[in-house]
Amino acid sequence: MPTLESTSTASPPPAIEVDRISKWFGSTHALDDVSFTVGKGQSRALLGRNGAGKSTLVSLVTGIDRPDGGELRIAGEPLHGQDDRIGCVYQRSSLIPAFTAAENVLIKQYPRRRGGAIHWPELRDRARALLDQWTIGDLHAEPVERLQPVHKKIVEICRALVADPEVLILDEPTAGLDKSDTSRLFALLERLRERGTTVLYISHHLEDVFRVCDSITVLRDARHILTAGIGDVTMPELVEAIVGEQPPSAAATRAAGEVDAPVVLSIRHVQVDRRVGPVDIELRAGECVGIAGLEGCGKATLARAIVGLEQRTGDVVVGGSTVEPGDVPAALDAGIGYVPEDRHVDGMVPVLDVSENSTMALAPRIGRRPLGFLPRISRRADLDRAYGELSRRWRIVASSPRQLISELSGGNQQKCVMARAFATDPQLLVLVNPTAGVDVSAKASILTSLGSVLDRGAGVLVFSEDADDFALCDRILIMIKGSVVAVLENEWTEADLVAAMQGEVA
Repeated sequence: MPTLESTSTASPPPAIEVDRISKWFGSTHALDDVSFTVGKGQSRALLGRNGAGKSTLVSLVTGIDRPDGGELRIAGEPLHGQDDRIGCVYQRSSLIPAFTAAENVLIKQYPRRRGGAIHWPELRDRARALLDQWTIGDLHAEPVERLQPVHKKIVEICRALVADPEVLILDEPTAGLDKSDTSRLFALLERLRERGTTVLYISHHLEDVFRVCDSITVLRDARHILTAGIGDVTMPELVEAIVGEQPPSAAATRAAGEVDAPVVLSIRHVQVDRRVGPVDIELRAGECVGIAGLEGCGKATLARAIVGLEQRTGDVVVGGSTVEPGDVPAALDAGIGYVPEDRHVDGMVPVLDVSENSTMALAPRIGRRPLGFLPRISRRADLDRAYGELSRRWRIVASSPRQLISELSGGNQQKCVMARAFATDPQLLVLVNPTAGVDVSAKASILTSLGSVLDRGAGVLVFSEDADDFALCDRILIMIKGSVVAVLENEWTEADLVAAMQGEVA
């Protein structure tokens, strides 16, 4: 496998040059002397596991942050801050749902009349002309919230193309798209390349990379590992470059759940419309099972269906109690604790303090008292005492119980969300991306606390694509396109996991 920058054909003139770039965030070395070049008109895949440095590099290229060492260049010129020659479509949508497609496309460049008012006819005409190039001009007046996922993605791409950038960065562009929509998006990307636009393509879907990119760059542990032409590397070599040499994982760090322990969760023929299923899972007390898959595979939808947030067919039985579809209170009463996919969207209330966020699930159990100044203090004191126990168990670092959760680090915010899910001592825990966006120390702390919960006999389902999240799992179910297609048991490596999620099952 090539280990240095190499291509099989003559190199085009450079579009983006990354020259010995380094970046620190506190004591964390986010990028360490990274160098590579993307040629004009190339479609370059930027690959690496979570935490490899991809997002940091994008933040530097787009001018959100500045490097601490080295130099970035576009078309041979030093890059300083934001530059209209670089457009970016981020994984998390930044569209305004209530605005029309036209209003979203030109949101940074609304045409104005002499008095400063928005020139609406010109706005609609300009946006429609741009959308027409991508075959959805007739949708220019539709609110974005009514558009199909692929149309929303095209609107975001059109917005990034308004300034006619030389380089377009796409971060997980196929997330949420089905096979047909993905093929349509790839056809649009081919048209971009024909126009000479350079594309930096970030994805965990390696099969897609081989379809749409002509070269790849791999980052690992903040360092440049490999740059090569797409024809110069095989899928196994690419997986090895991404994960490196990894020791076998497995629940080698803890005793496996007892085979004769009581069943805490039984899922039979669960389906969520056409997106997921049918899925069957049985989970016993003290057992930890992972559900692994790439973005868009259906794992988060399955998790939401189990806890009552998605309508479904099939049976979900928790500790002998049947949980009806779409019935969240029944799921909670049956003994389910839930950590959602995105703490910022579904997991916390930013305007409440750390104590209120951590003990929210306990409030109904502490009994409502008569209104009045002293009774309210007494009830709050009960919640604060509960928070004190939770904060010790989960090692939450806050200046006081009254500190706003929005002021905490990402790791401590996630610990609060985890603490709330565990506060009622549930018999089943459904965790989606439980260590997302936290540092190494917080991740270790969360996994340690999770181990003690398993030792107390709870059953745990972990939904993720991050190998670290599966460190305590007794087995891992692999999901692709809504179906469980494989199981990893006993000792497995991260390379095994990555290959399985790509559909490369031995």
